[in-house]
Formats: sequence, structure tokens, C-alpha cells
Amino acid sequence: MTKIASFFTTVALIFTYLFGFGTSTASEGYELARHEKLNAIVSMFSAQGLCCDGEYFYGSGSLTAINFTGLAKFDKNMKCLEKKANAVPKEFYEKYGSNHIGGIDCANGYIYAPVEGDIDGEGYLYNFILLYDCETLEYTGIYYDLTSDRLTDGIPWCAVDRENSYLYTSKFDGVTEILQYDLETMEFIKAIPIEEELNRLQGGSVYEGILYLSYDASDSTEEQVIAVDLTDGSVSVEFTRYLPNYDNEAEDICVYPLEDGTLFHIVDYDKLINANINHYKRVS
Repeated sequence: MTKIASFFTTVALIFTYLFGFGTSTASEGYELARHEKLNAIVSMFSAQGLCCDGEYFYGSGSLTAINFTGLAKFDKNMKCLEKKANAVPKEFYEKYGSNHIGGIDCANGYIYAPVEGDIDGEGYLYNFILLYDCETLEYTGIYYDLTSDRLTDGIPWCAVDRENSYLYTSKFDGVTEILQYDLETMEFIKAIPIEEELNRLQGGSVYEGILYLSYDASDSTEEQVIAVDLTDGSVSVEFTRYLPNYDNEAEDICVYPLEDGTLFHIVDYDKLINANINHYKRVS
């Protein structure tokens, strides 16, 4: 991109941020029912991950340039109730370079946070699941080392199957399998092959036996929610999200039915300073 083109792109993004031009839409069968733009401070704690336990939403955020990690707690209208700065303990950063929390999930009173580390400049090769208390957002001292030759570019997301007590995750790029772990022990169970390769996976959530994944289309305002059938590995596009306001970066996805009819709750980062939470419902 030339300097002139870059300048005008930046100006366009700033105008979008200030005036909110454009309307987000979804493909047939879905509609955007609710949208919240989080302020810059709250976005620091919640621009990466999102999950819901039926009473509260929880967010995660990372600013790797300054090694900042955070967690946040919200009511169901996305009013921020509590924030936790420097969520990843110092010892993880010092030993493994852990400075990034990705797409989170929650179950049994815990937030399950995928934490990546790069200590030697060779990429995110140190991968952990850290458990946090849903009530206080404090680290519980419980962690699981998921470092393996299957997670070669970090651990960008995790998704909990509460009904069957599994946790799922994958690589970020070149994904040909979904990894399944026992939720109680975090012991590896199996790799589930999928029928086509997926890339740029930013988040996941299990609902009614289907794993829904947030795909971030690079340099595009069209994002997709991908459905993976965990019984046979089949892959399909659940719906497409059209975000004309900005060159958006799609982040985590939370699939949880709320009283207002919304089901899919997705974090989008506008590449300026704000996280945006978009809530979608199914329509006939």
C-alpha cells in the first residue's frame, strides 16, 4: 500500500470511528439484533475473547506490544462490571514469554483462557490453558500445558463442550484437525480430522453438538461463522457477516441463547482502539 493510500485508509477509519457510517448486516437466515462499541479502556480488556455463563459475559484482551493481558466481566447488556489487568502471571511471561490471551470459554465457575508464549523469537510455541475464577477474575493457580507438535503456531482459542466435558482447540492457520481434550484433566483425547483446511481461526464455541468457529478474513469486511460437525468433521459456512464500517478483525465467538433471542455473540476489533460486540439472531 502506498503512503497516500494508507493515509486515506486511516482517515476513512477515523471518520468511521467518529461518525459510525454504514450498517452491519448478515447473510440470509440471520440478522444483527444488537451492537455495542466498547470504549478504549474497556477494549484493552476484552478485544480478544468472549464467553457467557448465562448470567455474565466475560472478555479477554491482549496488547502484545506492551505485554498487557486483561480480563473483564460484563452484564448481559455489556455493561462492564469488573476488570483485571495483567491477568497472565508474571512467571509465565518470564519463563515462556506468555503475553497473549486468545478466545476464552467458561464452565464450572472457571474461565478457561488459552495463553500463548514466545520466549525465543521463534513464534508462539508455548501453549497453556489457565483457569480463572468467574466471580473474581483472579487466577486460580491451575494451569495445563498443551504445548505439542500439533499446536505449532500458538493456541488462539478454546471452546468448552459443557454437556460432554470436553475442551476443543486448534492451530491458527493451516487447520486440518480439531483437538479434543478431557475438560477435567486436560489430557489429550484425539484429533478430529476436518474435511477442508481452515485458516485464521480466532475463536470457537460449542452449541448443540456443533463447533462454531470465527474466521477472520484478512483485509476484508466480510467475515464468516464456520460450523464444524464434530461427529464426522464436515465443514460448512453457517452465515456471513458484512461489516462495512471498517477493515475489521474478527475475534472470538460465543454461542449462547439469551432472552432477547440473540444466539451468536462475536467480538470485532476495528483496528483503531475499540472492540465491538455484535449479537446475531436466527430468523426464519
